[in-house]
Amino acid sequence: MRTAVLAGTCFIIGSPGAASCQKIAKQIKMTHLLVATDNNRTQDIRLDETVRITLPENATTGYRWTVESYDRELITELPAEAHYPTTTGVGSGGEVTFIFQAKKIGTGDIMLKQWRSWEGDSSAIARFHIQLRVRP
Repeated sequence: MRTAVLAGTCFIIGSPGAASCQKIAKQIKMTHLLVATDNNRTQDIRLDETVRITLPENATTGYRWTVESYDRELITELPAEAHYPTTTGVGSGGEVTFIFQAKKIGTGDIMLKQWRSWEGDSSAIARFHIQLRVRP
């Protein structure tokens, strides 16, 4: 994703050569978009960049995604966003997006779980794990 955005930026700005693109890359703060199929992978990001993790959810079943844990030294949690279409019927699903920002260089984990909070941890039906490698 980073390469495509940078290539487009270099084209728009009209700067020739890879060195110019690398200079531009340091100025751009990327947003990395992750989905359920990215579970258990490692994502390289730069300091101050954000990660948006979007997962399917049907709140009417009682099973909701929540943040189980994350490395608070390296990562800041930003407010989550729920997206439920208003044009579909009652009981239809949607998705929830968790947003995190890298604040310190290092490697840390984000763990999410889908559960019924009132039934406790044994009700978890899915988990999502991503490891972030934060670079300068």
